[in-house]
Amino acid sequence: MSVASHYDGSASSYAEQYDEAKIWTNAEYPANYFRLQLVRGLLKASGARSLYELGVGDATPLVTIAGDGIRVAGNDISPEMVRFARDNMTAHGLDPLAIDLLDVQDSSSLANTQARVGSFDAVMALGVIPHVQDDAQFVSSMDSFLRPGGQLILQFRNSMFSMFTFNRLSKEFILDELLAPVSTEIKKVVADDLDQRLAVNKPPARTRPTGDGYDEILARFHNPFELADVVRAHGYSDIRFHWYNYHPAYPMLAEQIDPRAYREAQIALEHEGTWRGMFLCSAGVIEAVKHDSP
Repeated sequence: MSVASHYDGSASSYAEQYDEAKIWTNAEYPANYFRLQLVRGLLKASGARSLYELGVGDATPLVTIAGDGIRVAGNDISPEMVRFARDNMTAHGLDPLAIDLLDVQDSSSLANTQARVGSFDAVMALGVIPHVQDDAQFVSSMDSFLRPGGQLILQFRNSMFSMFTFNRLSKEFILDELLAPVSTEIKKVVADDLDQRLAVNKPPARTRPTGDGYDEILARFHNPFELADVVRAHGYSDIRFHWYNYHPAYPMLAEQIDPRAYREAQIALEHEGTWRGMFLCSAGVIEAVKHDSP
């Protein structure tokens, strides 16, 4: 299954998740709308005047950020996304050729692009690291576009959320993460017990008839502490977590709650900004500052 194919199939409707008018009508919770709000706030607070994005999608976030007075550029792996992104850039009076088609895991292509576009005040990747094999290599690629003292913004799927889902994700996290050093015999006892306590048949895999579904491609969760260590190892400091996509009840209970009331409760929690987000949020953002010198 192909990451590019998945996003090719999403390109035509990608912008809808950022449409404020559809916050209440979209079937899927508009988590990325709140993510974009979060990112814009971080960029404003840092005073960034230029931004490079790895994985631009259809460039809706980039053109929105450009409207804040920030020079933007970026890339994506999906040919369809790049086509939509370039059209989007053109429609907003921006340079469509600031968007490149490339694979962020192709270090040679990235190096050639970086040599051409130079360094930026900020670099970000939203929804990309779940799809890469090597976290350290990816952070290094992000780093190559950033000037000393610049701002790194890295989104990830939050593995700690599984401690609140009480489903197969919880089982996987407990066995594969928490009990990683424990013997197979003990893990078997724990697994049998968890099968009785948890809804291990949920959540269902996300598939679709055309293109590759999200759960059919590489789409990893990350432990925020381990990912922060990867970022720190590349010479970053002042590392902070920011959380979004809150859940006021574990997801399998949502069907028992009035849909409007549930979404209102979700939105009310966005930007709650405390430790609770580490467990109530299915996604987060690492913000970090690049050291002025090696």
